[in-house]
Amino acid sequence: MSQQKIMTTVASDGTGATVVLTGELNIETAAELQRTLRGAFSEFPLVSLDARQLEGLDVSILQTICSACKSAAASGRRFVLEGELPACMKALAGDIGAHRESPCRQNNSEPCLFLRGAL
Repeated sequence: MSQQKIMTTVASDGTGATVVLTGELNIETAAELQRTLRGAFSEFPLVSLDARQLEGLDVSILQTICSACKSAAASGRRFVLEGELPACMKALAGDIGAHRESPCRQNNSEPCLFLRGAL
C-alpha cells in the first residue's frame, strides 16, 4: 500500500482546482479531506476529484465526498469526478448498497456523480 495523501493542484488558467487522493483513506483522514475540499471550494467555482490512485476508503470518506457534492450544488459551484472510479470506491458502493442511478435530492436531483457506474 502506498502512503495516503490528499493534495490540491490548481489549473494552469486558475479557474479550478483538483483534489487528488492516493493510498488508503479512512476516518482518520476524513477531517483533512473535508478541510481540503472546503478550502478548494472557497477559492474556485470548479473542483475536480481525482481518486484514480485511491487504494482504499471507508464510508467516512464517501460521506465526506457526498457532503462536499451537496455543499457545492447548494452554493452553485461544480464538483466533478476526474477519470474513472477506482476499484475500491466501486467495491464500497456495492458493499453499502448504493444505487448509482438514483437521483440525489441534494444535488439538484441529478444521479450521483461519484457512484455512477459503480455497480
